[in-house]
Amino acid sequence: MVADNWNAENADQPLKYPRSVFFILATELCERYAFFGARVILALYLRNFLHYSKEDAISIFHIFTFLCYFLPIFGGVLADSYIGKYRTILYSSVIHVVGNILMAVAATQWSNYFREFSLLGLFLTAFGTGLMKPCMCVFGGDQFVLPQQAKQLATYFSIFYLCVTIGSLLAAIAGPILRQDVTCLGESSCYPLAFAVPAAFMFLGLVLIICGKPWYKLQKPEGNILADSFKCILCALWRKMSPRRALDEPAHWLEYAQDKFHPQLLKDVREVLGVLPMFLPVPLFFALFDQQGSTWVFQASQMDGVVFNWFTIKPDQIEVLNPLFTVLLIPVFGLFLNPILEKIGIKRPLQYITIGASFCAAAFVMSAYLEYKLEPSYAKMPASGLGQLRIFNGLPCQVDLEPPIDGRNLLSPNGELQWTDIEVTGFRSLDETLVLKTELPCSNTTVPVNWTGELLVFEGQSTSYVITVTDEVADIVRLPGFDDVAKSLNNVPKLRVTHNLDGHLFLKNQYGNEFNFPLRKTDLVTSLCEIDPGKYEAKYENKIVFPELLIETGGVYTFVLQEIDSKLIGSLHIVTPPAALHILWAIPQAVVIAMAEILFVISYISFAFTQAPERMKSIMTSIFQMTISFGGMIVVFVTKTRFFHRQTFQFLFYAGLMFLDIVLLLILSARYKYRETGNNAPSQSDVSPEINDRRVARVIANDESGSMPKVQRTQNHEDDLRGGGGFQDREAPAEGTSVEDTGNVASETGNVTSETGNGESGSVELQTGNTTAAICSGEDFQDRKEPKDGGNIKFLLQGQITNELRGHC
Repeated sequence: MVADNWNAENADQPLKYPRSVFFILATELCERYAFFGARVILALYLRNFLHYSKEDAISIFHIFTFLCYFLPIFGGVLADSYIGKYRTILYSSVIHVVGNILMAVAATQWSNYFREFSLLGLFLTAFGTGLMKPCMCVFGGDQFVLPQQAKQLATYFSIFYLCVTIGSLLAAIAGPILRQDVTCLGESSCYPLAFAVPAAFMFLGLVLIICGKPWYKLQKPEGNILADSFKCILCALWRKMSPRRALDEPAHWLEYAQDKFHPQLLKDVREVLGVLPMFLPVPLFFALFDQQGSTWVFQASQMDGVVFNWFTIKPDQIEVLNPLFTVLLIPVFGLFLNPILEKIGIKRPLQYITIGASFCAAAFVMSAYLEYKLEPSYAKMPASGLGQLRIFNGLPCQVDLEPPIDGRNLLSPNGELQWTDIEVTGFRSLDETLVLKTELPCSNTTVPVNWTGELLVFEGQSTSYVITVTDEVADIVRLPGFDDVAKSLNNVPKLRVTHNLDGHLFLKNQYGNEFNFPLRKTDLVTSLCEIDPGKYEAKYENKIVFPELLIETGGVYTFVLQEIDSKLIGSLHIVTPPAALHILWAIPQAVVIAMAEILFVISYISFAFTQAPERMKSIMTSIFQMTISFGGMIVVFVTKTRFFHRQTFQFLFYAGLMFLDIVLLLILSARYKYRETGNNAPSQSDVSPEINDRRVARVIANDESGSMPKVQRTQNHEDDLRGGGGFQDREAPAEGTSVEDTGNVASETGNVTSETGNGESGSVELQTGNTTAAICSGEDFQDRKEPKDGGNIKFLLQGQITNELRGHC
């Protein structure tokens, strides 16, 4: 990718923007929509459509996330060592398309094994996106000629991030709408369409990546330093554990492999292993962070999403908030908050990381409080050893029960009594005497002599009775079957009508939506139906029986409609309370966790970059991605063990774990010594032949004009893009020597800062920031000033850092 014969005479010649890049950018946009389009609706699809329990849905979601972020390490090895980036992208795109299509087809329930096919499609989607993740961004960077196109390369990373953001935001907005607001195949939702659209986008991306083939610059696989490092570690461990090992113990166990591997590689691997303990806090952070797509979505599904009677925010659309707030807050941090933090002494990345972890813990304390406020509105389900009983009074006068049930015996006119925790084993019979106050308006209602009723209560079930009038005689009648007190999985209201009429009841809300309930005396009660929230006018055969019925989100209602003395009397009863909080109350915790992401994730990537040896930056970022994936397994473990029966306690538990994580961070930070990041690269003589093939330093003799000698350095662009490696001088040139950089970064990009070296000798030391590069491992183009102690990192954030950096490349 570096122009071998480039010289000063043609350096100023402009080069056209590579045509091939547009195919790559368009493919990335399509792939991000395909991935996020499936991910954003996944949790609700697993629970609502595949009928997994909430706990199982959370577990499957996080296993899927684990695969998506664990597999990129294999995609990088495959691309670098075997088949190249283009073929890796091509094959993984095919797998991605097949996975999306299989999920869309399985959602039609064409087979009795639609659950199994859905999980297979989910696995293929994770496999495809995981293998593609480390290749797309780097492949685009390969299309530029450096240093002539350094500015265009910087623009490319900004556009790449924009495509990622657009794809994910569109998916987060459109996916829930396609899922819920469209009906198909006789269902009230349309999951097949919600999965088919991402499949269509991924197929389009596959076509685009193929169409751009004639213009791509393809590089042959050159081997992977990650694989070499693993071989080195395994060799040393094998020899250390071998009974035939040498009697003399080496200073470090890696030296057991010193006869097979170059000393520089051993030194670099040893330095990486020294930094590894600093990654211990990472999995727990992402165990919390990734719950925005699972437990937080389920929490939002219990909240009211209606906004000003205009539109409804879907619970899975809450996932829009994180990328939105991250993009908005990045410049705020760069321009205002980071300078303030620096003034009070907070400069090093581990300090930023610790603050970010604190914000993450605070976000889960906030979600726990939100859950606590929501709990009173949750359905109280019948439990083992307990039964539920409800009596609805359809008469406009008072009825007394003798003897009282659990101390309550008064049924007000058109009122109700509800018991949700009556102790019962098997079933229990309650013999009650009913006393009707026969004053107006019940003076014409006949009451049986010694009016009694047998009320049955069943263990683990909910039973309802209604006091009604049949042929002008008062009676208490059990409603058929058992009550369904659970809230709708779609968080819409549910309503049934109990009556003594023949005809039709029409409910019409302020939006013009109308619902028809056919009434037959023989049925006594209608089925429980899902309707839209709103204010309804109730009409029976063109007669207004109730001018305003307020039906709220998530509530379960029983509407009692009775004809008494030729008069229609209606009353609405709440069986399960509606949502207690609006979904917009989830915004504060979304803002806090977005701040946590900026401080924690971006700082960790900076830390991994600056503390890794020059050739080991790819390994460090690969390890970072692996630790991210393990966070999902923590959630799976906690969910499966079911330590907590209340989500509030589980959120507090996660917050407590995060506070322990902060303590661990403080301990590790106090003991950690920052690695020198100045002139720490070895000289050419210390570098192995394998590395010399990719990172060459050559001294060019005097040029034709007789000017001073030049030190010219070239560097493989792929190493920079994958590992985040910027330039560092191998040695300071002698006094009077000019330095020309033909590597990955031109000085005009702003990524090279010069510092005067020894003033007496007149030597010049060039330091380079972390180039365009580390984007493939989750770091989009950003400039940093990197002082010699390796600790003080000042972010010059300009909105070009991806919010889900581990997922966007």
